[in-house]
Amino acid sequence: MALPTVAIIGRPNVGKSTLFNRLIQRQEAIVNETAGVTRDRHYGEAEWLGQVFRLVDTGGIVAEDLTELTEAVQAQTEYAMAEAQLILFMINAREGATATDHDIAMQLRKIDKPVVFVANKVDTAEIEVDIESLYRLGFGEPHLISSEHGQGVGDLLDALLEALPHTGQFEEAEVSVQVALVGRPNVGKSSLVNRILGEQRHLVDATPGTTRDAIDSRVRVNKKLYTLVDTAGMRKPRRIGETLEQTSVDVSLKRIQRCEVAVLMVDATDGMRDQDVRIASYIERQGKACVVAVNKWDAIEKKDGTYEAFVQSVAEATPFLSHVPVISLSALSGQRVVKLFPLIDSVVEASRQRISTGQLNDFLKTAIERRPPPLYRGKAVKFSFMLQTSVQPPTFLCFVNRPTGVAQHYQRYLENQLRQTFGLSGTPLRIQFRKK
Repeated sequence: MALPTVAIIGRPNVGKSTLFNRLIQRQEAIVNETAGVTRDRHYGEAEWLGQVFRLVDTGGIVAEDLTELTEAVQAQTEYAMAEAQLILFMINAREGATATDHDIAMQLRKIDKPVVFVANKVDTAEIEVDIESLYRLGFGEPHLISSEHGQGVGDLLDALLEALPHTGQFEEAEVSVQVALVGRPNVGKSSLVNRILGEQRHLVDATPGTTRDAIDSRVRVNKKLYTLVDTAGMRKPRRIGETLEQTSVDVSLKRIQRCEVAVLMVDATDGMRDQDVRIASYIERQGKACVVAVNKWDAIEKKDGTYEAFVQSVAEATPFLSHVPVISLSALSGQRVVKLFPLIDSVVEASRQRISTGQLNDFLKTAIERRPPPLYRGKAVKFSFMLQTSVQPPTFLCFVNRPTGVAQHYQRYLENQLRQTFGLSGTPLRIQFRKK
């Protein structure tokens, strides 16, 4: 049976994301004084007293001054409420029950689901809370907490477990392949996730920067489970202005560090830009497997050789990614989206591959016979043996009499031969040289 789901609901800036981060014990959701930072549904898993449950952080509900974007945020929140088994309704204790809080309370009573009522930002005993006004919301006495400092959170978790429906044994969390979708703003990352999931899971808007958090979505394709991480678009450093945008970019970079494979999305109508190269370079430095997805392929005029020319432009701009598979697709129409996952599987498998020491030394002997290393200061460079020390990325250690004498072009030769011999396309390689 699937894990029970708890949705955190409330108006903007009452502390929902702060509580979400505390309960999942990671800094996943962006927290900022600016109201309305959270826009998409944000999922995580929390555990208390051996019970694991799914937690959903939602965008703040507003009652007036609705725009197309805020209406989309509210639609995301309503979806979270519909799929949850339990609602955690949060208000700001310092401000008391506002008109918007009363509107939300009325909405919650209509959906007929258990509600745990929370009054946040009770950071000190000196803060006065108008309990009588909170009772008028119709959910009894609230749990007084400070999501920032942790006061009262243990009692709140006890109440959550008591209120969760117990209809059988819940499944343990299944390990999934972590896939980060990265790229410049407005290249179609959220649209691609929505196309894969078959629902409007992530907000899509023509305004660059609509996605702020790195949003996780789980999907099963061909019996394999993937976690798709839709990250915020990354602009050139000099164009990043507000602190909030910088925080979003920092979160995106951290998710690249934690993923198994990065799908670098490029806009076919723009071509390969300098910022695409910077992001690709970061992926390579982090040692992550990679697939380049050229989106909006349906929006460009094509003739014989268009795809090959684009692949060539990617290789010329990022020679360090010459081994990475490139796929053209359209998130809007769905063209070739289904072919993305076999490529993801292929590069992840390559990044996890272990090669025996015997195979590596047979390879090394053949590579040296085919092309002996150049002399170093008039003296021979002699290799003794080779072994693999780690995976993700595959890392190899070569013992050699003159480690500093292994020329850069010969290191590239060994890397290319490794890829061709053992099928290591799509993943960075690391070759280290040590004196015997």
